Amino acid sequence: MEYWNPYTETLPREKLENIEFSYFKNMFSYAKTHSALYRDKLKGIEADDIRTVHDISKIPFTYKEELRAYQEIEPHPYGGLLGVDIKDVTTFRQTSGTTGKPVYVPESYESWQWRIESWCHILYMAGFRPRHRVFLPFGYNVYVAFWEAHYASEKVGCEVIPGGALDTKGRVNKIIEIRANAMMNTPTYGLHIAEEAMNMGIDPKSLGIERMLCAGEPMPEATRRKLEDLYGCETYDHIGGTEVCGWAGMCKVKKGLHIIEPFFLVEILDRETLTKEVGEGEQGVVVITPLGRRSFPFIRFNTNDVVVKGHSNCSCGRTSKMIMEVVGRADDLRKIRGVLFSPKTIEQLIREEFTDIVEYEIVVERKGIMDEITLRIEATPKLGKDDVENLTKRLKERAKVKTNLTCKVKVEPQGALPRYDLKAKRFKDMREVKNDG
Repeated sequence: MEYWNPYTETLPREKLENIEFSYFKNMFSYAKTHSALYRDKLKGIEADDIRTVHDISKIPFTYKEELRAYQEIEPHPYGGLLGVDIKDVTTFRQTSGTTGKPVYVPESYESWQWRIESWCHILYMAGFRPRHRVFLPFGYNVYVAFWEAHYASEKVGCEVIPGGALDTKGRVNKIIEIRANAMMNTPTYGLHIAEEAMNMGIDPKSLGIERMLCAGEPMPEATRRKLEDLYGCETYDHIGGTEVCGWAGMCKVKKGLHIIEPFFLVEILDRETLTKEVGEGEQGVVVITPLGRRSFPFIRFNTNDVVVKGHSNCSCGRTSKMIMEVVGRADDLRKIRGVLFSPKTIEQLIREEFTDIVEYEIVVERKGIMDEITLRIEATPKLGKDDVENLTKRLKERAKVKTNLTCKVKVEPQGALPRYDLKAKRFKDMREVKNDG
């Protein structure tokens, strides 16, 4: 078995946890001394007050709204988030801004290299090696997505091909022209590239992609297997974010994701109270403290990501804690007619049992006093009218079993539903949208 860092990746749990606790106290002191946000936020708490790992729970969470508020003070544009002198910042990044004003992320050269090193663990676990020619089918822009992947691939020794400024057909042609044999993308866009290749008369397996790493969206196991079947390649998952960096990745055993310890202290807390660590196999909200990043320090950041907690005894030999599944964002889980609904359940169902559905969208609306779910689907053109009717009937039945909710199914013409390059937005909750008409 190969490791990117054999020492840290196979440390006994007790030693690993001692290192993390020591790093946490150092980062606590650093943030309180160098960041305006934490000078204010941590008043009354000193590093010496944190005597055991249980004392960490007494420290308040950091929320994205606080980051937005403190970046408004001087020095522009990072304000009170900075942990270094602004002249030491060498790289600008920002969040996507899908939930409000973007958070600007300052990286010093040292902190950026820390992020890259963390990402190297993810790539190496997924089997990326110097023999790989990695195609990145995106324009990188001001977002962190795929800049980390680019530089970490170089550090691992891969050859990197930036695939921005091309449409999907152009990217298929570039993969063939350059003979790329590895790729990173969102699961949605991986499926779309395969669909476009087939529209061009090209079997995705013939593209020669041996290895794929996915990011940006929760990836149900059925979707991961579908990508492996379409391309005939090994497909891996990972989780991360602009603020926190990539913090967990999948090894070749493919039974969950390894947390990159000791780069991060990760807490998985019960969703209702956020006061206690959940047990193995239970869902919880992820709270993260990056332990080596000084230009943009933060303590106990509530990511709002929901995961299933795993064990720490993978047969790959790594001793890190694991998560078994990325469930999604806490704000994507909705109560519909009193039932907790996860959009990921529908994706898992469609990818696993309905391979003749090429695209879908979930729309929730309020009709009178009742909530109504509509599954808009596009079926493969090879199906006849009777086949589509049977598919529609079966999807209604299976969706009822999986969600305990009744769903309407609407069949759309080919191309009616949007395709996505980055994060897909297949779930639309319209209940709060006011109709001015």
